[in-house]
Amino acid sequence: MDLMAKFRKRAFVISVVFIFFILQAIALFWLYGLELDTVRMINVVVDIFGMIMGYMLFICCVLDVHKVGKIQNAFLGMLVTDFFAMFVDEAAWLVDGIPSMSFWNVLSNTLLFASGPLIAYLFWRYASVVLRIEDDTLKKWDRVYFTGLIVALGMRVLNLFTGIYFTVDAMGVYHRSVLHPVSNVYTYLTLIATLVVVWVERKRLKTVQLVTFFMYVLFPLLVGLASIFFYGVSITNATIMLVILLMYCMFNVVQGREQMMADKDLAMAASIQENMLPQIFPPYPERDEFDLFASMTPAKEVGGDFYDFFLVDEDHLAMVIADVSGKGVPAALFMMVSKALIKNRTMADCSDLSKVFGQVNDQLCEGNKVEMFVTAWLGVLTISTGELRTVNAGHEYPAVSRQGGAFELLKDTHGLPLATMEGMTYREESFLLMPGDTLYVYTDGVVEAVTESRERFGMERMLEALNRNCQASPKELDRAVRETIQTFIGKTPQFDDVTMLCIKYTGK
Repeated sequence: MDLMAKFRKRAFVISVVFIFFILQAIALFWLYGLELDTVRMINVVVDIFGMIMGYMLFICCVLDVHKVGKIQNAFLGMLVTDFFAMFVDEAAWLVDGIPSMSFWNVLSNTLLFASGPLIAYLFWRYASVVLRIEDDTLKKWDRVYFTGLIVALGMRVLNLFTGIYFTVDAMGVYHRSVLHPVSNVYTYLTLIATLVVVWVERKRLKTVQLVTFFMYVLFPLLVGLASIFFYGVSITNATIMLVILLMYCMFNVVQGREQMMADKDLAMAASIQENMLPQIFPPYPERDEFDLFASMTPAKEVGGDFYDFFLVDEDHLAMVIADVSGKGVPAALFMMVSKALIKNRTMADCSDLSKVFGQVNDQLCEGNKVEMFVTAWLGVLTISTGELRTVNAGHEYPAVSRQGGAFELLKDTHGLPLATMEGMTYREESFLLMPGDTLYVYTDGVVEAVTESRERFGMERMLEALNRNCQASPKELDRAVRETIQTFIGKTPQFDDVTMLCIKYTGK
């Protein structure tokens, strides 16, 4: 199961739990809260609305699929913890003063006391992920924070036996002890220390992000301080949820702006890549010795496949088709470099194609730390005689139709893909194209197109599509194969780049 599937499954379970606790909160209010005094009524209603707000924010996070990862997990940790803090806060207010509910009063307040340090620690974790902090010093601080969290939680457990923070008397009434303010020491120190780190690393944040981090600490801090001195005020967790909502909105604005710029850059990259490939057909209208057509459809905005053709001189036409490993921008960048090297080497000297690929291979191996590679096919046609010299670096077998006959695979010799290992040698082969012959070359995106059930298009279907009208023009053959692929895969998203090049030799 991939990361996204696991996240959605976990999110569904949490969503059901959220709904259950919201319904429980409403039911408890209906049973015990209708006769509360004004202050307690306000606290309970604020908690319920805070829980509903938290659930809606959780749904937004689930739909916001591009954030799946450490940032999303840290953010959801704060959200979920605060959600349950509001539930136990509501429960504590509702059962306070009911002798038969003394156990639930103690349990609710203990869990509420535990939520403060946990939320503070999760805020530290969230800040460290957003700031991309990875150095060893801050990892040591993380251990300090975690140790403090364990101590703080341990003190909550100890309170059950000593009453150092609060007690519940025989009448079921909650009482704060003199040391109650001490329970907030870890929470406040962690929040303030996190703000210090955020301020030191502020260059990594936008101004609006920096302000949001400070709001997350200062607003609940002020409300929490008020609750220490004024018993009855208990909206700290609702305030935290409100700030989490503001944090989500502001961070989304920043990320949306960055995504818009990234999409703009990606569209520009796609346009540059498209313009690098020959797009005008017929490419040489004054030449009647051949008819040529090619096309490339990337699986993403930019692709790793490419084709090229160019006249080396008046009697030699070079044709290239290649497929870079991987997809997206890295493959597109490697594709541009590969295309330029192959063309430059071929234009410089096409007398020995094995040397062309050998030199290109060595150049691509230099500094290839990403370990990408290129399968490629290069052919140089002597236009006057029909001789076609080829070299194949791990690419698909070409298909050839002899004078209008059925297409068959031309099983030439394969070398290793380019950029796999320095010092490789490649073998040049040659054969004769007669007037009326058609040559078709393609990338593996054609034969490896798949349906939803993972059935492959395959070589046989490709040849069948070509052979429906063997005498068609290269452009018509290209369209026939594409339409057959589209019909085969249906609504399944395109998995790989689909690239084809076809030439029909007519001779003089």
